Amino acid sequence: MPKRLTACLLWLWLIALPVFADLKADIDKLLQNPVLAHSITGMVVVSLKDGRTLYEQNADLMLIPASNQKLLTSATALHRLGANFRFVTRLWMNGEIDAQGVLRGDLILQGGGDPTVLLKDIEAMAEAVEKAGIRRVEGYLLYDESLFDGIRRGWDWAWDDEPYYYSPCLSAICVERNAVTVFVSPGEKVGDPPRIRLFPPTAYLLVRNEATTSPAGTPSTITITREHARNIAIVRGQIPLDARPDSARQALSVEEPPRYAMWLLREAMEKRGITTRYRTALPDRVPEGARLLYTHTSPPLGEVLPLLNKPSDNLIAECLMRTLGAVVYREGSAAAGERVMLEFLKEAGLDLSALNIVDGSGLSRRNQVSARNLVTLLRYMASHPQAKVFRDSLPIAGVDGTLRSRMVNTPAQGKVRAKTGSLGRVSTLSGYLTTQAGEELVFAILMNNYNGSAAVARSVQDAILNRLVQGE
Repeated sequence: MPKRLTACLLWLWLIALPVFADLKADIDKLLQNPVLAHSITGMVVVSLKDGRTLYEQNADLMLIPASNQKLLTSATALHRLGANFRFVTRLWMNGEIDAQGVLRGDLILQGGGDPTVLLKDIEAMAEAVEKAGIRRVEGYLLYDESLFDGIRRGWDWAWDDEPYYYSPCLSAICVERNAVTVFVSPGEKVGDPPRIRLFPPTAYLLVRNEATTSPAGTPSTITITREHARNIAIVRGQIPLDARPDSARQALSVEEPPRYAMWLLREAMEKRGITTRYRTALPDRVPEGARLLYTHTSPPLGEVLPLLNKPSDNLIAECLMRTLGAVVYREGSAAAGERVMLEFLKEAGLDLSALNIVDGSGLSRRNQVSARNLVTLLRYMASHPQAKVFRDSLPIAGVDGTLRSRMVNTPAQGKVRAKTGSLGRVSTLSGYLTTQAGEELVFAILMNNYNGSAAVARSVQDAILNRLVQGE
C-alpha cells in the first residue's frame, strides 16, 4: 500500500475516534443536551491524589441534592456513632404471671430507633413471651417510642408520595421498613376479582379490591395505592387471566408504625396460642421495676449503611438522623440531628453558608447543598478511619444498588462508586471513580430544573463519568 494512502487512512481513523484532548470541552459539550437547556447543573471533579480540580461548573450554587443528602447523613453517623454502633429494641413485662400463665400486667415494646427490624424479629419476641410461660395478657400491649419526638414525616415531604414505601412514617419503633407489600394475581376466571396477598400477612392493612380479571393477552392496568392517612389499600384496574402470580405489586407505607409493630406482635403471639385482652396498642413509657423479656440487637452500622445507600432507603436515613440527636443531645428529633450533622460537616471543611439541612434522606426539596461541599465531604471521608466502610456502602456502576442497570458494558462499569438522587426534575450523582490509568477522582453532579426525561439527565451523567474514566 502506498505510504501516502496509508497515512490518509490513518488520519481518517484518528479523526473518527472520540477526542479526549480537552476534558472541559468534552464535558461542556455533553451538558449541552437539549433536556438541560434551561436547567442548572452544579458540578465539580477533583483528583484525590493531588487535589487538582479537573472540572467545575456552578460549583458553589446551592442546589437540591435529593438522595445525595444521604452522603451527609451516612458520613456523620459513621463519624459520631462508629461502624460498630448497633440499635437495640427491647420487650418488657410489667406485672406478674399467675399459675395459669396469665400475665396480670402489660407487655411494653421499647423502640431504639432501629429501622432494620423484620417480621422474623417480631416472631422471636413472641417466642420469648411463650418461653416466659405467658398464655394470656390481661393488661395492655404498650409501646415506648420516646427515644424520638413522634413526628411522623419530614418537613416539606410531597403529600402525593405519602402512600408509598419510600415516604415512610417515622418512629423509634419500626418493622419491615414500616411498609406492607400488596401482591396481585389474576382470579380463577375472567370477571373475578384478583387474588390479593400481603407481606407481612397482617390485618393491620385493609384492602379494598376494586379490580377485575381481564381476558388473557389484555394489558395490565393495575394500580395499588393507599387512602390518605388511613391503613386501607385500594387496588383498581384489570389484570389479565394469563398474568404471572404476584406480577402486580406495590409496597405501601403504613400509618402509626408503633401500632403496626404491636399488631404484628399480637398476631405472632396468637399463632402461638397466646391471647390478649385488648386489641388496641397504647403509648406509654417503660415503668421502673419492669422485667426485660427480650432484646433485639441490629447489625452493626457498618453493615446497615449498605442497606441505606445502595437501595437509597429513606427510613434508615431518617432514623439515623434522629438517633444522632438522641445519642449526642438526648433529643431524637430532626432539629437535634441537624445540629450534630452541621457540627461534623464544619469539622470536615464544608462551607455551611452553602448548605441547608432539613432531613436525613433528601425527600425534602428544602435541602440544599453545593457541589463543592459534596466533593469536600467525599475527599474528607476518603482519608477518614472509616473510609472503606463509607465507600463500600455506595452503589457500584453496572453492579448493584441504584447503579446496577447504569453504565453496564461501558468503561465505567465497576469503576464508579456513587450515590444517586432523584426527585421531580432533580437528578444527582456524587462519589468516587477510578480512571483507566488508575487515578482516583471524586465528583459531584447536581442537575436541577431540567425540562424533560430523568432518563436523559441520567444518561448525560453516565456519559460524563465514562469520559472521566478515559482520563485527561
